[in-house]
Amino acid sequence: MGAHEELRQVCFMVMPFREKDVTGPTGESAPKKVNCDALWDKAFRPAIEAAGFTPIRADFDTGTVIVKDMLERLAFADLVLADVSLPNGNVYYEVGLRHVARKTGCIMVAADWSRQLFDIDQFTSARYALKDGSVSDEEAKAISVVVTKAINSLKNSPTPWHEFIAGENNDDAMRNVFRESAAKLSAFQADVRAVRLSSSNDRKAKVEALRDQLPEAALEIADVAIEMLYLIRDELDWQSVIDFTDALSKTVRKIPVIQEQRLLAVANTGEPEAAIASLEELNKLHGETPERLGLIGGRYKRVWRALREQREGEGGDRPSVEEKRSLNRAIEAYTKGMELDYNQFYCSCNIAQLLAARGREGDAERAVVVDHFVVAACERAIARGEDDGWTRPTLLGAAFRARDVRKAEDLAMRILDEGAANWKLETAIADLEEAVRQAAEMPEAETLTEICDDLKTLLPEN
Repeated sequence: MGAHEELRQVCFMVMPFREKDVTGPTGESAPKKVNCDALWDKAFRPAIEAAGFTPIRADFDTGTVIVKDMLERLAFADLVLADVSLPNGNVYYEVGLRHVARKTGCIMVAADWSRQLFDIDQFTSARYALKDGSVSDEEAKAISVVVTKAINSLKNSPTPWHEFIAGENNDDAMRNVFRESAAKLSAFQADVRAVRLSSSNDRKAKVEALRDQLPEAALEIADVAIEMLYLIRDELDWQSVIDFTDALSKTVRKIPVIQEQRLLAVANTGEPEAAIASLEELNKLHGETPERLGLIGGRYKRVWRALREQREGEGGDRPSVEEKRSLNRAIEAYTKGMELDYNQFYCSCNIAQLLAARGREGDAERAVVVDHFVVAACERAIARGEDDGWTRPTLLGAAFRARDVRKAEDLAMRILDEGAANWKLETAIADLEEAVRQAAEMPEAETLTEICDDLKTLLPEN
């Protein structure tokens, strides 16, 4: 090493090692795996050197980097370059430490197909193209150019902690403002809890009162807007969801979960095609999630049912091309959502009934497997106290589709005890009717029909 080499600033690279599976929300161009070591050797290291820095990364030494070494590098390196393409906990943690440790010199880079978690997604990141997970020589050169430019243009940018928090002159005043805001948020969350615990007869009026008394300024707080939105969705009607979201500020309306819920409301008020198009655009912008794919599947399912009802009402036997297309698209969306996260069984519970309706070779066998999985997953979630509000109706639908008469009877008794609202029976009844329809030629059909008819008498209009 020449004497001039010792004068170069140091860049500490934060990134995963070895070959990693590509997980989490991604765009369509994402590879299945990424060779992180090849990315470092062929792209990042040359880019750092071209920008005039000495490159190191965590596994540079022969042994594993201990906490003290890692903290020193994050604190004292002249620059930290972090690849946040994959949802890696260590990388996210180290970025957070660097943001607090130094006023400047933390740059994030990511593949153009990657989608970051919300907290990280708010910050600037330089994007590079990577279609070949083994990192071809051609792509490596292009990535190096992008990263070198990012280092030169962003190395002096302030980190968010020092830009928004540490720069405040009056710590006591800021602390008091924070405590006051936290107290108000805590009080609001207590009001929400009280509404949720109130009797079903009073809940609607209490939700409307809480909504109407909230000042506009409170709805600028994302936590408040989201909690209020879910309360309105669960206790009022879909038009109320649309009206509430439309009244929010432009900044809050941009939050993905608020966009999703508005689109769900649009679909449930008669515009499923518009909702599908918007949800697909959301997936392009923010990456696919089980929630969005489930919403898309549900909108296609709604279109399919409407087309089928129209055909049967006109006495037609053969499904149209559009009817078949809508059914297939629903199955595709739900399947992709299930495969993204098997622990979120909303998508899984819809696949089985649609497979049974399609009736291709192998569909019936696949439907049985999926339904057994759904019943077991729902029972586990309820036993562990992890019911998200939809676990019970999901379990009910799966029991009907599996033609498990004993389970369906047991659940019907529980609904009588716990109330139709707690089982979201008004939403679930269409799936129960579909399950009864599909079981028409089976021995269990008569009993399931009787149970379904009894449950209908519990709906509000009855």
